[in-house]
Amino acid sequence: MKPDETLRFLRHWILLLGAACFWFLWDSLYARNIWFFAMAGALLVCVVLFFLTWKLQPHFTERLPRFDNQRILWIAFGLLAVLLTGLFFNLNFHIFGYGSGRFAFAIALSGVFALFFAGGHTSPYPYFAKCLLVFGVLYRAAAFVPEIQSGPFALGWSEGSRFYNASLFASDAIYGTKLPLPVLHPSRYLMQALPFFAGIRSILFHRLWQVALWLGMTLWGSWLMAKRLKSIAGISSAWLTAFLFLYFFQGAVYYHLMVCVALVLLGYRKNQPFRTLVFVLLASVWAGISRVNWMPVPGVMAAALYLMDTPFDPKKWARYLAMPAVWVIGGFAAAYFAKQGYIAISGEEAALFDSAFSSALLWRRLLPNATFFLGILPAILLVMLPGFMLVWLRYREKSLPSLHWLQWLGLAGILAVFFAGGLLVSVKIGGGGDLHNLDGFLVFWALIIGGVLASEQPGPDPVSGSDWSRARRFWLAMAVIIPAFFAFMRSGTWHFGAARVQGTELDDFKRAIAVLEKEGGEVLFISERQLLTFGELDLEIVHEYEKVFLMEMAMGKNQQYLSQFRQKLADHAFTAIISDPLATNIQGSDHGFADENNAWVEQVVLPMLAEYEGVLSWRNGEINLLVPQGETALIQQLLDSQNPAR
Repeated sequence: MKPDETLRFLRHWILLLGAACFWFLWDSLYARNIWFFAMAGALLVCVVLFFLTWKLQPHFTERLPRFDNQRILWIAFGLLAVLLTGLFFNLNFHIFGYGSGRFAFAIALSGVFALFFAGGHTSPYPYFAKCLLVFGVLYRAAAFVPEIQSGPFALGWSEGSRFYNASLFASDAIYGTKLPLPVLHPSRYLMQALPFFAGIRSILFHRLWQVALWLGMTLWGSWLMAKRLKSIAGISSAWLTAFLFLYFFQGAVYYHLMVCVALVLLGYRKNQPFRTLVFVLLASVWAGISRVNWMPVPGVMAAALYLMDTPFDPKKWARYLAMPAVWVIGGFAAAYFAKQGYIAISGEEAALFDSAFSSALLWRRLLPNATFFLGILPAILLVMLPGFMLVWLRYREKSLPSLHWLQWLGLAGILAVFFAGGLLVSVKIGGGGDLHNLDGFLVFWALIIGGVLASEQPGPDPVSGSDWSRARRFWLAMAVIIPAFFAFMRSGTWHFGAARVQGTELDDFKRAIAVLEKEGGEVLFISERQLLTFGELDLEIVHEYEKVFLMEMAMGKNQQYLSQFRQKLADHAFTAIISDPLATNIQGSDHGFADENNAWVEQVVLPMLAEYEGVLSWRNGEINLLVPQGETALIQQLLDSQNPAR
């Protein structure tokens, strides 16, 4: 190891830390306080240190302390990483209020420990990557902690809808009547419904179960793929599993879609094509009730594995392609018929499925915009950069796998199709806020690029201090920095006292509902349906016009569905409506998700306010109760219900 590699790392680390400081300044540009100026000072220090490093001599690194007992050093780092992660989510400091500030601290501590681990005698890059990977995994898992609470009201915009859709698989037991099955993402809600099948109606348990699905399924899929890839550039299976765990959350690849990945990885055997076919068909059936753009994934995934594993014989090309063709065609057919079968038994009209095909395309979301500051295209290219550069280095070293050009063409075609398809789905209204619609591409990128890098091919063995070896270590570190950056985009705090406050608000809410029960008629819960699902209220459920599905119909401009909704409003078919905030502002493109907001306002809020008026609200206007206009007696009773002392 040449001593100048530690100097090179020092410069890169200072540059990265400076970039994190700049990101924080950009985030908090309109909230200037002592922390803002402290970070500005840190950025200035980074600039000065960067230039000073060019005056340092390589032998400077030989004076760095070296710790022989690295186990103790790892324990110390782990304890500090856990402590700092806890502080991120609990200390009410402005600098910890942004993911960028937290990222800067993670970069700083990881770099310091990387220098301690290397001690000027080995490369700090692998140690830095491992330290930052520990931080990223801890941080991403810790971000789920606030989702495990016992409060009855929804913790996020769509949380109540998810619980309600899951409950539809057990509607007889929960609501006393058979309700139609969910239209959107049935497989996800089937997984969430498992506690309902066991008779568990605790919202705390269901929240815990959902977090367990996120973490457990992502970890399982990552472990299976790590086993498949074995090792890349000397990376152990444990570290590779941790990396893939963080990598898949860049989308994220949702847990119900990870089932398809896991089934194919479990079942694929290049010398057992019919075993592979069985698992492809199982995964495809699941994909068919998941997402339309995942229908071809299992078959194509098995084909990609085959192309990387099986040598091509030009004299027997038809035989070579026979089984992959069977997997792809058979898998897609299984997915299609599974979907049609589900539609037939769902109890919903077929016209309500695949509403996304009629929704608008928002091409501006490909580039940086108010909804996603990176933009879909720059973000996915950033994710691809380390893998592309590592493959390029293998190409320059003449150590790529010995595949026939048709095999390379097939693998490149798979990536191109899912890349283009992911971009197309991402620019649909309702998407574009992250990379989750490129989930299929993310899976294939990890599988194919990882497979290329993991292949053992004869070629020049670069010595430890060669330019190629240093470049590889640098890009392997970058492969960790980027998903860690995506993880730290998410910020938040741990608040656990909300349940007590919500309990008081729930009492007020129940008193209002008691008035409506005496009045008779149907109460439409557009939002907060989980109050019925988990038995907080005992009312007859109105299945139609649930919030997430109503939004889907508004974005897809399903006029038949929306006209029926408007007619029921005009007929005052509901004694009352429970809804989200009633803002009527039409937003410009400088607002995040402006098109979604405008579709909701125009298709739902304005028609509703034309016939109904808001009477009561809770949680600072997040929950609103509306009644038909002109119902003065009912309005007075509802107002009186909030003052029980009277």
